[in-house]
Amino acid sequence: MKRKTLTRLLDLVEDGLLAPDAVGTLAPVAARYAVAMTPVMVAAARAGDPNDPIARQFVPDVRELVVTPDERTDPIGDEAHMPVPGLVHRYPDRVLLKIVHVCPVYCRFCFRREMVGPAGNGAMSATEIDTALAYVEARPEIFEVILTGGDPFMLSTRRAAALGARLAAIPHVRVIRWHTRVPMVDPARVTPAFAKALRAPGKTGV
Repeated sequence: MKRKTLTRLLDLVEDGLLAPDAVGTLAPVAARYAVAMTPVMVAAARAGDPNDPIARQFVPDVRELVVTPDERTDPIGDEAHMPVPGLVHRYPDRVLLKIVHVCPVYCRFCFRREMVGPAGNGAMSATEIDTALAYVEARPEIFEVILTGGDPFMLSTRRAAALGARLAAIPHVRVIRWHTRVPMVDPARVTPAFAKALRAPGKTGV
């Protein structure tokens, strides 16, 4: 098993996940939307099978370039509920904090695919994080903060611990939820130190 994440069409060809003659057709897809498939997912996929359900999650498809008149670049409407950069407040008692915009893998069905990846929105800056947390602190009705992105498990151990500590210091935040695929697609990232960094004293973490 290769010890690198496949991020190019030619990488997928080399591992038998893509036919060589498909590279030219799929180049515009890879130029528009990020590509990444971790070694764990490569090992789980059946090379040479175009219908393998694991490979189809991550191998680009030319149909991704088909855009119908009723499609939007923000299909779930995050931007309409974003009072400050990186924070989505759709429901009164919880918020989404889109702390990073990179992932260990890039799913072809992602509804945030326009904003994730190397060419996406990038990580929240320190100032944006301060502003978002100040927004949460000022609203005691918010009891849950959902960390998403991208994938928040792409944070370093130090940054994950620092963010958890800041959220733990907000009395009315009782639940800290991490939305991630990392334990499945890149489990080696979840070290004992990282798992410890996710603990926020006095809070429910999920």
